[in-house]
Amino acid sequence: MTRPPGMRAPEIKLGAMVVSEIGESPQGSRARAKRAAQLGCAAIAIALALAPAARAQDVLNNINDEPFEQNRTTYGDVGLIEVPSARMAPDGEMSLTGGALDSGQWRIGLGFQALPWLETSFRYSHIPNFFKNGTTILPLYDRSFGMKVRLFQETAWSPALAVGARDLVGTGIYGAEYVVLSKRFWTVDFTAGLGWGRLASTGMFNNPLGQVFQSFNVRSVNTGVGGTVAFGQLFHGPDTSVFGGFNWQTPIEKLNLMVEYSPDRYLRERQNTHFFTRMPVNVAATYRIFDHVNLMAGWLYGTTWGAAVTVHFDPLQPLFKQRLGTPPMPAALRDPQQRSSALNELNQHNPIMSVNGGGVSLTMSSDPTELKRVLEAAPSSAARDFEVDGRTLAINVEGANDLEAQCRIYSQVVGAAVSGIDAVAITDLSDHDGHDGKVVLCAVPHHNQTAALSVSSLGNDAPGSGGTGDATEGAPVLDEQTLQFRPTITDPRLAERKIREDADDQNLEVDAVSVGPTTALVYVSNTKYYFESEGIGRLTRILLSDTPASVEIFRIVSIYHGVPVREVKLLRSDIERVINLYGSAAEIRDSLSILDAPMDNPVLDAQANDYPRFGWSLYPRLERSFFDPKSPARFGLFADASGYAELLPGLTLETVLEAAILNDLGTGHPSDSVLPHVRSDFGLYYDKGANGVSLLDATYRTRLASDVYAEFKAGYLEDMFMGAGGQVLWRPNGQRWALGVDAYQVWQRSFDRLFGIQHYNIVTGHVNIYYESPWYGFNFQLHGGRYLAGDWGATFQISREFETGVEIGAFATFTNVPFNKFGEGSFDKGVIVRIPLEWFVPIHTQSAANLDFRPLTRDGGQRLDNDDSLYDETRRTSYGEIDRHINDIVSP
Repeated sequence: MTRPPGMRAPEIKLGAMVVSEIGESPQGSRARAKRAAQLGCAAIAIALALAPAARAQDVLNNINDEPFEQNRTTYGDVGLIEVPSARMAPDGEMSLTGGALDSGQWRIGLGFQALPWLETSFRYSHIPNFFKNGTTILPLYDRSFGMKVRLFQETAWSPALAVGARDLVGTGIYGAEYVVLSKRFWTVDFTAGLGWGRLASTGMFNNPLGQVFQSFNVRSVNTGVGGTVAFGQLFHGPDTSVFGGFNWQTPIEKLNLMVEYSPDRYLRERQNTHFFTRMPVNVAATYRIFDHVNLMAGWLYGTTWGAAVTVHFDPLQPLFKQRLGTPPMPAALRDPQQRSSALNELNQHNPIMSVNGGGVSLTMSSDPTELKRVLEAAPSSAARDFEVDGRTLAINVEGANDLEAQCRIYSQVVGAAVSGIDAVAITDLSDHDGHDGKVVLCAVPHHNQTAALSVSSLGNDAPGSGGTGDATEGAPVLDEQTLQFRPTITDPRLAERKIREDADDQNLEVDAVSVGPTTALVYVSNTKYYFESEGIGRLTRILLSDTPASVEIFRIVSIYHGVPVREVKLLRSDIERVINLYGSAAEIRDSLSILDAPMDNPVLDAQANDYPRFGWSLYPRLERSFFDPKSPARFGLFADASGYAELLPGLTLETVLEAAILNDLGTGHPSDSVLPHVRSDFGLYYDKGANGVSLLDATYRTRLASDVYAEFKAGYLEDMFMGAGGQVLWRPNGQRWALGVDAYQVWQRSFDRLFGIQHYNIVTGHVNIYYESPWYGFNFQLHGGRYLAGDWGATFQISREFETGVEIGAFATFTNVPFNKFGEGSFDKGVIVRIPLEWFVPIHTQSAANLDFRPLTRDGGQRLDNDDSLYDETRRTSYGEIDRHINDIVSP
């Protein structure tokens, strides 16, 4: 944080001294601080001693056996009142905390449990009367980022242990590091820790790290411009203090009482204020007034009242389980005779299968490589070779972790598609312990056995069942409210018309459809459902109902603005079996293939002739600006009217017109940036161009290869720049990584956001690397190239995406612009918060709230908005996203 000109930084004496209170000698202050610290330690020791003794088994039975109401401090991290604890929030939890003292200080904290053992927090604080410049006293608006890592979890005999820091990337005003323990005894959770920085201002004893490394005895106090990690602060300083307390979950539901010893004496704040701390003990109560809202209030430091309110969310669960709108169609299943006939017709073209007594059996004269491919399709397959001996299929595997599990999987696969085989024998070739190899034998359940099981459990009144359960004579009884024996449609043209009608009822747009003797091919555009797999699942229900019984293969090709981007191929018999028997995700994966969309699409080319196509929407948009010291928070509410015209497949005209409803974004102060003002003049755009054209461009999308996507666009690309350019993305099917490149020639737009341009222009572009890790849903991105201000560098981004689509993360950009030239904040960085609208409203929509924000908007490290939008446009239909939500295909 920069200081006004001519202002001296607040002084704090280092070494063995601490800042004294007014009218008191430093020695007296230190002695009094030590006495207070000793009293605090004695209080903690007495509290721990009064905790009832318990046998180890009793303690073990009482650890986490009931939910315990953890609290967020006035800083927004998990702890007591103002000191942290070793506790963590539930994995993934997001929180927003507003805390204040009646001395005029307030803090707003954003917390995120990034991992079960990693807590992150960001806070924005206001300290009144902090800077003194002559006769003028100015407040401080400070930004800080904190982190806490749990090293050990609590056990019956040991406490939880964590280490953390409260101002890793900031000015250091709130710099505090700590090591902390927490141990729970029934309804009381005890905390004790060792603190540095602000948590050591009572000066209890010398820094133990300084006894080993002399450099740790000196702590930097330079406020600076923030934005960098001050290694001269971390665990540095002449003193260290103890802190602690307890959190008591009272018999009154939702009410907790807390007492703590806090060694923070607010030394930096008392320089120009009348705020003092008379005692280091704080007392507070917290109450959960709603499921997601906690309120805390208490008496702090013997001089002031304090309060905090916390709102927390669970991104793993949507706020509404049920959604309004058209429900998916019930699953219509064929009877076993229809299924057998369809497989018979399909297998006439399959060299490894033939019909035998109404079932499908292996033809041993077939190509062995084809049969091996069938076996390798089983989940976690380790098959190396096979042999049929009578009615037993012997399979040799290698490196299987669980032979029994492998045997069960193969028996299910064989039983679903093969007759004439009664048993599967698995032999592990890698067993070299002196034996001939372990053999596991499994019986094969056939379709007639499955049918008999279903009839016996659901009743024997299915049409034609005769109570025997024979696959050729009857069928399992199905729940008539959810499942029905169909289809009855036999005319392919009628089926195509019915598919279009039912898809329209489900808010799905069918671009083209073809129903053949054994295969149904549908090209579909999903503009309604946030997850593509749900749209595919709803269309699968339609195909189960509307296609002739002879159709065995469903091919669903996803379309984006007229361009095929993904194909999902499903086997109808397997889908019916999974639906009927409530199959698992592993079984669903065996029933479908996620493929690149075909390059040759004659059906789509012949039927997609209804161009041009038009669409529009009207929605509110909230724009915000935070952390300007002179205007900490500014907002603008706009009405956005967007529209598009698809002139040809892949060629689209797009526009967004914007009108201000409420707007104070244009009341900011002129930029003092020494770099080209590519972003810092944003206030001028919302002042002179409050009503204007946000976007107006022509975009052409295509595929250069089956897994290579391209996009070219020209026009008014965003609020501040117009120009032309494009991007190419290589997204290999089945891989977690992708590579992209983008390049644009752009000119800065006039401040009125109409059709004029300014003189500034530049060529900007980046090489982009993306990786979707399997570890907790973390996604990584790296962008390197030239930015809008002409600087060169790279942007690093990490985020965690949850099953609900909520995404939380952070980014940082480092370029060749020096920190002092960049200005306050040192380098560009920000927080990513993206929440699908359907997460908190009970409707289906692809809209999302983009709540990304930067601590401060500067000109270095700035990219063109949506310069790599191709990755996001193909993300919904990517292999990883469809596979991740694969259950939605069977249960949309």
